[in-house]
Amino acid sequence: MGLSTPELPMHLVTEEILTRLPSKSLIRFMCVSKCWLSLIRSRYFSSRFLTVPSPLLYMCLRDQTTYNDYVILTLSPSPEDTTTSTFVVDHNETDTQMGGDILQNLGGFMFYVYWKKPRIHNPVTRQFVTLLFRKSNHMVVPQGGEKTEAYFFGHDPISDKYKVISLISVFLEETMEVISSENRVLVLKNGLGSWGKAALSSKDFCPHMPASSKGGISIDGVIYYFARLDLNRFAVVSFDIRSEEFNMIHVPKGVRNHDDLTLLEYGGKATLFDQTSLRDKGEVALWTVEDVGSKEWKSLVLKPSQLPLVNSITFKVNGTTQNGKVLLVPTEFVSPFHILCYDIQSNDMRKIEISGIPDRWFNMDEEAEVRVDVMFMDQSESLIYSDFSSSLDWTEERNIARLKKRATKSKKILENKKESEENNKS
Repeated sequence: MGLSTPELPMHLVTEEILTRLPSKSLIRFMCVSKCWLSLIRSRYFSSRFLTVPSPLLYMCLRDQTTYNDYVILTLSPSPEDTTTSTFVVDHNETDTQMGGDILQNLGGFMFYVYWKKPRIHNPVTRQFVTLLFRKSNHMVVPQGGEKTEAYFFGHDPISDKYKVISLISVFLEETMEVISSENRVLVLKNGLGSWGKAALSSKDFCPHMPASSKGGISIDGVIYYFARLDLNRFAVVSFDIRSEEFNMIHVPKGVRNHDDLTLLEYGGKATLFDQTSLRDKGEVALWTVEDVGSKEWKSLVLKPSQLPLVNSITFKVNGTTQNGKVLLVPTEFVSPFHILCYDIQSNDMRKIEISGIPDRWFNMDEEAEVRVDVMFMDQSESLIYSDFSSSLDWTEERNIARLKKRATKSKKILENKKESEENNKS
């Protein structure tokens, strides 16, 4: 009688082997068996996988003169550089199907807007879903006015639920006076998605418009976004995912240039980062949303040895890494290309070289305007695509499918009724 080979315990397979593999390998291993498919797609495994570091940088390149020319590049640290000061493009992982500007990164998912429709993209599985479009025909635009819309995404770690909120504003273009604004929350109703109203708990909640195109941030179940009230007044709007309540926190006066202000997460708190004086003086200013009673901005000055990194190039803030380091991207797209990573805690800035960007992006026509967005995935890549997608019952595709099904059912009922009436007459 032959000796049987003992099976490896499942916890050993899960925690010691599979969690150490690249996400692309795990996607292929879903085909091994139903057991492995169920395991790899489970919340338990995904939470274990998220604890395994995988420092990937995603770069979105888009020609702003056309909606058809865009690409997402995946970059990883150079194997020859142990300090991760150089990231190299993996040309086997180029993604050309996303489009739009990256707004947020939550749990390994990219959130963005494409042709005015909010979308969620999983760069690992190449899967994306289009959410329900927010209509605003009821909002009247006066002469000399404009209408703008924005979407913000959030995640509540306690309930493990994702939320999407929208903001539509009508404002006068010359004075930037906001005439009206409306916030809505994407909710399920009778199996279909709809934009429902949410409670406004703050008495001084004013009409406002997005003050930035960079999207919002999500911290501990609360969505924050930067808002403009008029030409000289600004605020930070918060939305509690669990209570579905909006609140407004007014920003202290003294904002010099809102284009240089970015809302980001620092120390687990929503913080405004002002880089107005970064190029000229090597200085940044911070204001934490929780310091509502404080009108003072905290200033930080770079070390003299690091001033050459910023005094010859204009940068824009492009979000933060998971550990709170600020990413700064040059406003001009030239070769060789690099970004800066600024550690607020230690007041230290370092340069990250980007290698392997296709040459055609540097050799485009003069009319082209290349926009660059970069994003570090927060030490994770999302493998949850079955139950996450199934929870998106308010996606546009599912709404359309259900509406068609209902229409077909109603049509059949009317036909049967008509046929019955004709039979009764005869």
